[in-house]
Amino acid sequence: MGEIYEKMDCMIGEIRDLLINNKHAVDYMKMEEILVSRWEKMNITMHCLGFALNPFFYDSKYLNAKVPGGVPRRAPNQDREVVAEVLKAFDRIGEDENEKAELRKQLAKFQNKQGMFGTTFARIDATTMSPISWWSTYGSETLELAEIAIRVLSQPISSSSTERVWSTYSYIHNIKRNRLNTKRADKLVFIHSNIRLLSRFTTSYKEGPCKKWDIDPESTYFDDSTVRLEDLRWDD
Repeated sequence: MGEIYEKMDCMIGEIRDLLINNKHAVDYMKMEEILVSRWEKMNITMHCLGFALNPFFYDSKYLNAKVPGGVPRRAPNQDREVVAEVLKAFDRIGEDENEKAELRKQLAKFQNKQGMFGTTFARIDATTMSPISWWSTYGSETLELAEIAIRVLSQPISSSSTERVWSTYSYIHNIKRNRLNTKRADKLVFIHSNIRLLSRFTTSYKEGPCKKWDIDPESTYFDDSTVRLEDLRWDD
């Protein structure tokens, strides 16, 4: 999760380097417009937060290294879009104004390499350790931020959540129910998905014949399955 934002920037630069000096150079601007438009749709707050909390992207050697496309690299705290999304994330994560202020304070300490973050070992390990191990080692002075960093940077890159939504959508909008407009179908998918999440906090989800009924949420044939719910329980 902590590498998506930077890799997308590098990919656009690499494409520019490949096309700028050949017969397809005239098409580059159109291609860049398509890529940037797609990236704006894909980019979410979590990508920016992961980028800002990855210590590797503050290393001076990384920032001074040659960049695909020739655009100079900037540290995450110097990117206006990243900073705005990080503040938005803290606004959602913090339970009150005091906690939000504390997260911003701890982020400034991390980005300015103060305290333990400024030690020689921390600077060296930022380029050799995985971000998760680095935060586990050097995050003791900013416990709240370290916890968030470890959770965010531990997120795997997967399309399973999107595929799960498509699966739900196929139950709601199909051959027999094809007169639903897109807006209404989206609302029904949203309601269905969130009701399922809320059901996990109920007693019936934790015990009884319907215990953990969505054990196999990726299956697109769940409704057609002849397997009884009792057979789908997790082993204790």
